[in-house]
Order: sequence, then structure tokens, then C-alpha cells
Amino acid sequence: MNITQPIGHAPTICKTAPPGFFTKYRKFLLAPGSLITAANALLLALGFVAEISHWQLAADVLFLASALVGGFPIFKLAAGNILREFNLTAGVMVSIAIIAAMIAGEYSAAALVAFMMLVGEMLEDFTVARADNALHALESLIPETVTIRKNDRDMDVALDSVRKGDIVLVRPGGRIPVDGVIAAGDASVNQAAITGESIPVDKEAGDRVFAGSLCASGALEIRVTGTGSETTLDNMIRLVKEARSTQTPVQRIANKYAQYLTPLAIGIAILTDFITHDIMRSITVLIVICPCSLVLATPTAVVAAIGNAAKAGVLVKNGAAMEQIGRVDVVAFDKTGTLTLGEPHLQEVISLNGFEPDHLLGLAASAERSSEHPLAQTIVRAAHNKHLSLKTPEYFETLAGHGIRSTLDGRDIAIGRRMLQTRHIAVPDEAHTRIAELEAQGSTVVPMAIDGELAGLLTISDTIRPESQNVIAQLKALGIQQTVLISGDNQAVADSIGKESGVDRVYGGMLPEHKLDLIADAQQQGLKAAYIGDGVNDAPTLAKADISIAMGSIGTNVAMETADIVLLLDRIERIPYLIDLSRSTLTVIRNNVIFSMSINILSVVLSMTGLIGPVFGAIMHEVSALPVVANSARLIQRKSKYM
Repeated sequence: MNITQPIGHAPTICKTAPPGFFTKYRKFLLAPGSLITAANALLLALGFVAEISHWQLAADVLFLASALVGGFPIFKLAAGNILREFNLTAGVMVSIAIIAAMIAGEYSAAALVAFMMLVGEMLEDFTVARADNALHALESLIPETVTIRKNDRDMDVALDSVRKGDIVLVRPGGRIPVDGVIAAGDASVNQAAITGESIPVDKEAGDRVFAGSLCASGALEIRVTGTGSETTLDNMIRLVKEARSTQTPVQRIANKYAQYLTPLAIGIAILTDFITHDIMRSITVLIVICPCSLVLATPTAVVAAIGNAAKAGVLVKNGAAMEQIGRVDVVAFDKTGTLTLGEPHLQEVISLNGFEPDHLLGLAASAERSSEHPLAQTIVRAAHNKHLSLKTPEYFETLAGHGIRSTLDGRDIAIGRRMLQTRHIAVPDEAHTRIAELEAQGSTVVPMAIDGELAGLLTISDTIRPESQNVIAQLKALGIQQTVLISGDNQAVADSIGKESGVDRVYGGMLPEHKLDLIADAQQQGLKAAYIGDGVNDAPTLAKADISIAMGSIGTNVAMETADIVLLLDRIERIPYLIDLSRSTLTVIRNNVIFSMSINILSVVLSMTGLIGPVFGAIMHEVSALPVVANSARLIQRKSKYM
């Protein structure tokens, strides 16, 4: 069956009405917290109706019931925090304020304080519910059933029965259900769910596609490389959820401040009562001094910024990373796959010992087939392109930064310059001269020895990313002190790439431990270092750096698991954007904190002087949190000049 022919019947596109508010937020609206808030609000409203009607006894009963219903979850949580961890949270202050107001006979104030506290928590829960809906919308992009081709037959099967290597068919207008490589066909693919860019990208055989993308036109046969939890989309959803659940350094400081504020607030309330002999002023102090808006200052901003980054095709795994990347002084790049496209190609196989070039290539590819190194994969790919048959080695050993050693058909094969040195394999002078000439031209030369003698040279070249020079210029414009290229390749090749991209410093011939030392040296000088890499040998350096960034498309699994940030489609131009977004986030957090503390101080002064009472104090306290949330929410839609 030709892929250009229609597959079955044309898909029927049904337009359904968008779900209503209750349908979208059913779980949130029926949650215990929402129901308790509704009961508290109903009793409070009936109390005010009774009070207006001059039924004071009924009003007091309704207000007291409202305070008890609304206060119960607050009391329970506060008691749990004290008994389990002796954690003096904002809820402790609110609990004291509610109880004190009830003892003083100010039932309406007690009920209103409970209501305001519950509404504040409900608004926070609603923000989370909105974020969850956005994630559910992404999850719903994946169809539950797919069409696969087996033994020249097309059949519809459940998605969870699809395995790696299967061929999945996608019709025009259909969603791509898996990560994979196009086996046949060409199409215009909208990858907005992954990259945030709605402009379709033309795809053809050999190109990678991602689950959740829309096949806008054309039909595709896709060879599966990942399904379910193995897809880029699922990983993005998982990492965003994890990022939301982590506390950032600034957030931890705010919560620590709240710990100290609780006993301070109680002390100020006691002092106010001692000076004024007015218990209502003391109760008002306890109400207004709660640091709710301060505690919201950081997480709301960070969650909004992480959402902005996710729309741009960047996974920020935790809030700390979003804060810290804006503070980096040094940005260090690995070479292959970062400043270059990561698509190295074999230029030439040079025989030095009478072997046929294709025979050498077949041996090298067989020896390298178990390696994840990009250059090893280049050699294997070149052999496949020549339709050379590969064998499975009897022995395989890889040494990071050195190369590989393998036994194949009884022959000892060593590949890589340092591996040859480790094996004490001599390289003749004429070979040294040839290697130097090739490296001066920007080629990477991989020597290969068979049974202890140099057998040939494999020359490999990569193409610098067209955006590299602009990215380096933007980083310098952002005030980054040093841009550095750290490569395991030889100095001549590294210098060539470094000069073309415009980095400040170039280090070639670096082993993984040398890369670690360079990052450690920068940190010892008091500089914060970010490192961008994609390979297994980058993992230790990614772990050492203050901020680590991995390439998500060509990067290895270990690099992506180690990194704080993942660039889904290897768009290094997102790095200046991230630094700019982080700095904007820090500015928003700083403004939120200043505003929150200013309102707290003003409210305490007004409470101590008797200018506001418990009811107005509760309203003022809750309303003060709204500008904080609104200021943070601006980050979700923020546009950057670096995009």
C-alpha cells in the first residue's frame, strides 16, 4: 500500500462544544475544602440576613456555626503541624484569632476570618486546578486507539499494546500517538503541544516526530521509539508536576520567615492588649499579620514562569532551577550536539595497513554498536547506509573520554586516540602528520587499531548550529561574564568551533574529570556556572554545575535525568530566553515580597491604633493577596525579546 494513497475513509471531524465550568472543575468544586467553604459562606450570609433583620440571637448562632464549620479544618491542620513538627504556621495565628474572637463574643468576626482563610486556600486550589486542567488537556491529545501495520495488514489496536519497532499509521488531521521516526510518507506537522510554536514543520522519512503533535496534512508511517511514559510529552507532563511540588530557596526563606513571625505576632498582640486594654485590637493584629501573601509571593511566580517555559518547549524540573539560572555568571557548552547540530557524518575512512576501507568501517561499526557516544553512532550509521553487515563483539569495554576496546572474531580492536595511548599502540610520524592536517581543517579524527597496530583513520565532521553565534552574542548582552566551550575533541577542532561561535574561552581534549575541574574552578572563584551537554560523559559535569541543561531530542537518557532543565528540541536559543525569564521572575518575587511586607506593617499599625477592626482587618488581609497573585500571573503570558 502506498502511503500517498488515502488510508481508509477520510476522517470525520466533529466539533464538540467546550466543556462547561462545572465539568472542567468538577473535582475542585466537589473537594472537601470547597464544600466546607460553601457551608461556611452560607451560614455567614444567613447570619448577616438575621442581623439585618434584628434577630440577634439567631445571627449569633449562625455566625458561631459558621466560625466552627470554617474553623475546623484550620484548627485540625494547625494542631497537626504543632504536634507533629512543632511548626508554627500561618494557620496557628488564624486559629488563635478565631478562638479569641469567639471568646470575646465577636462571632461575626470569627466567622469572617475563617471564611477569608478558606477562600484564600480555595483560590490557591483553583490555581492548581487550572494548571491540572492544562496538563489534562495535553494528556487528552493522545488517542486511546491507534492503527498499526503488521504483515501488510492494517488493524486498530489499543495504544498500550503498541511496542517499540511497530509501524503506526497517522491520517491527515490525526494526532501522532507515539514518539518515533517517520518510516514512509511526508507531512506538515504541528508540534505546538511540545514546542509551543503553532507553525507546522515539514517532516519526511527519517525525521523524528513526537506524541501529541498534529499531522496537519499528509499521511505518515511511523516506526515507534517510545509510547506512554516513554514519550517526550509524558515526560514533560511528569516533570512539570514534579517542579510544582518542589520548594525554591526563596520560598523556603518565606516559610522560615512565617515560622518566626508567629511568636512575634502573638507577642505584639499581647503587648497591644497590655497597652490598650482592648482585646479586639489584639485579635485584629493576629488576623492582619498572617504572612499569607508573603508565602504566596514566590510559588505563584515560579509556577507561572515554569508554565511559560513549558509552552516554549523547555522543561524546568524544579523551582530552584528557575530561580538560579538568572544568577549564573558562566555558561559552558559541550561541543557535539550543543554548539554543533549533533549530526556528525563520516567523511572518509583512511586505510593505513592494507585493509579495505569498507572492511575497516564494518569492523569499527561492529565494535562501536553498543556505545551511546555520538561519534560511535555516526560510524554505525555510516555502515548501515552502506548496507554493511555488522557482527556482535565477544567483548566490549568503553572508557569515558578515551574510546572503546572490543574483541571481534578473535581480533583485538581499539578505537580512539586515548584508548590507543592506554594500550601503548604506536602511531607512526606520517600518521601524526596526516591527523594534524585533517584536524586543522576542522575534522575530528578517530584512529583505529587492530591487534595492536594502527589500521586506519576515520574522519568525522559536524556542522555548527546556525544560531550559535547569535546565542553567544545574546548571552554577552545579558551580562554573562564568561562563555566557554569545553570539548573532549582535540584543541584544533574545538578552536575552530569556538572561533566561529564567538565564545570567550575554548578547552579541547577534555576528559570528563577535566570538565568537572573547570566547573569546580569557576565555583571556587565565587561564580555560578551553567553547563549544557547531551552525552553520557556529560552527566558528571551536569551534576556538578550550579545549573545543568540537557538537550532533549539528541541527548542521552542519563543526561536528561541528571539535568535541571531540558531543551525538548535542542533549541539553544532558549538559553538566553530562560535567563531573561528567570530574572523577570526574581523581579516579580522581590516586588511581591516588598508589597506583602509593606501591607503587613501598615495593617499592624492600623490594628494597634484601633483604626480598623477584625472584620475590616480580615478583608484587608485577604485582598492584599490578590495583587501578589495577579502580579505573578503576568509571567504566564510574558513575551521575551529573546524568543
